[in-house]
Amino acid sequence: MDLSTLPFPVAARDAVRELKSSLIRDVANAAMGRDDVLAFWFGESDQPTPQFIREAAIASLGSGETFYSQNLGRPYLREAIARYLTGLHGRTVGPERIAAVGSGVSGLMLAMQLIVSAGDKVVAVTPLWPNIVEIPRILGAEVTRVPLAVTNGRWGLDLDRLLAALTPDTRLVIINSPNNPTGWTIEEDEVDAILAHCRKHGIWVLSDDVYERLVHDPARPSAPSFLRRYEPGDRILSASRRPGR
Repeated sequence: MDLSTLPFPVAARDAVRELKSSLIRDVANAAMGRDDVLAFWFGESDQPTPQFIREAAIASLGSGETFYSQNLGRPYLREAIARYLTGLHGRTVGPERIAAVGSGVSGLMLAMQLIVSAGDKVVAVTPLWPNIVEIPRILGAEVTRVPLAVTNGRWGLDLDRLLAALTPDTRLVIINSPNNPTGWTIEEDEVDAILAHCRKHGIWVLSDDVYERLVHDPARPSAPSFLRRYEPGDRILSASRRPGR
């Protein structure tokens, strides 16, 4: 039988095929392995994972930790992450609120699958790593972009424009600070205003905190954070990088 003649296309569904490709990935794929190109593409360090983390991974494999664990991750790992976040942000974060996942993309996808349904309205502060705005589109949500503005040579948030976009029918707002690719970092008063508005309307906040430790102020352990203001009942999800990376 010639399967090519059957009226069933071998293709992904329309919502996936219509997603925009990542130009960052296109550039990286073209330049990887070349010594005449600086690797200014992915949001990662140019240094390898620290030795103590690599040794811990090796020790884990050597001890036979190669079987399935709890869905949310190994308890001792979640407890360590909970202690770290509690100390960093001054808010008690219990291990029951931690999910240790294999990658940032997995964490963001799971977070949005948890709360976003087809037809929901999602607002994202942009420019932004492409995958973050495409994930809700995969889920059938409508994405509204609120762009950062450049004033006097600096990226900044148009807070009034963002709050106007966060209408009562908004399901989720996505904020990446410090931001990839601009380096913009949200201000403390902006966090307060956004959180108050989202509490009023029941809007979820997905805070991509992967770069939260990239601040150049010895007096500040991390960038302004929604987690630092968490109160029971808040609709806040945070995706952050493991300590030490």
